[in-house]
Amino acid sequence: MRVIPAVAAFAFVLAAASCNKSEPAVTAPPAEDGEVLIRVGTIAIDQADLDYHLKEKHDGRSDEATRELALTELSERAHFVQAALDADLDSDPLVRAEVARLLSTRLRETELFPKLKAAAATPISEERLREIYDSQSARFASPEKRQVAVLWLKPGPDPARVKRYTDKLTKAREWFFEESDLADQPGKGFSVLSVDHSEHAASRFKGGVLGWIDAKGGATEWNRAVAEMAFSIDKVGEVSPVTTRPEGVFLVRWMAHKPALQRSFDSVRAELEKLERNRLKEQLETEFRKGILRENR
Repeated sequence: MRVIPAVAAFAFVLAAASCNKSEPAVTAPPAEDGEVLIRVGTIAIDQADLDYHLKEKHDGRSDEATRELALTELSERAHFVQAALDADLDSDPLVRAEVARLLSTRLRETELFPKLKAAAATPISEERLREIYDSQSARFASPEKRQVAVLWLKPGPDPARVKRYTDKLTKAREWFFEESDLADQPGKGFSVLSVDHSEHAASRFKGGVLGWIDAKGGATEWNRAVAEMAFSIDKVGEVSPVTTRPEGVFLVRWMAHKPALQRSFDSVRAELEKLERNRLKEQLETEFRKGILRENR
């Protein structure tokens, strides 16, 4: 990851933080020095600074003219940094926060990222993948699902209304089996019955068709009540007894069936590998963080 150019100058601030502030003066060391190329006050520019600047600002060109231009730019920036130091801006909370952020980011780049890269390039054995698959088999299982239709009336606590609604759905059930041909057509749910015999807004005008549910039903007591009745029915196309519960009066039909399915190891291999790589990444990041905190107590 590349250091953000906008805050790269803070590296100079950090380098100078332990030095005494002084009047800026540009000096050029002897040619045989080979380390410090330019010094502006307490700011030293060395070959590594020049190489980085050439790479970031001049596409890596290193001809003499480009080097001279880069040194001029670095010298000018060093003057600004020295002026900032002389103005005590190295104590400014914003500057300190940016230096801290830059150092923290750079530490991760140099010490953590190579480990993450190596881990990402290391193959995960099939034995390990199968171990994960076996330990998380429920994750790769789809439970049995049933498509259901429902007639539902909400009588509230009034016993007379409960009886009236129960009688109403009982007659609807009798009509369903004795006078209609719906018993032989599971895909139609309750058809026209739902308009006059249901208060469930989402399914009332769709033949009472609620959709696919598993045995758990869902997040509400209403859905769980429907699921309990649907999974008590023995055969596709059959209808439950009229059932009165605190949630209301129900009539449920089992319309279609999806059996439980266990996804095979081969079909989830890529998912297993992703799970393991995420686990390893989190483990490395946690170990890195704990190591840093432990070393600096």
